[in-house]
Amino acid sequence: MKRKTEQTDKILEMLARKRLEEAEKQLDGLKPSCEYEVGYFRGLRGILQTLKKPVEGSIIGEPSKELEKHVKSLMETVGTHYLNQEEEGYFAAWIDFLEKLSRGE
Repeated sequence: MKRKTEQTDKILEMLARKRLEEAEKQLDGLKPSCEYEVGYFRGLRGILQTLKKPVEGSIIGEPSKELEKHVKSLMETVGTHYLNQEEEGYFAAWIDFLEKLSRGE
């Protein structure tokens, strides 16, 4: 999978707009076909849970400039550490989501 699909992009959009019930239904219908997708879908579920039960100090509520710093940090982590396919997928979901938030989409 390595790239967002139209379906995962729609889910990211739903999450960014806090349409959580819709996003959860869509996630329930996804079946991973590889380890990368297992991680990506796990990341999307983590984002969903974070939005359902916000935690004080969560990066999700930060201004876009701060989100950009977190995206850069996550990208450096992915680029400098040996990650298995599932871990790459997990980080990719968070990066995609935080990029969407930082752009105000």
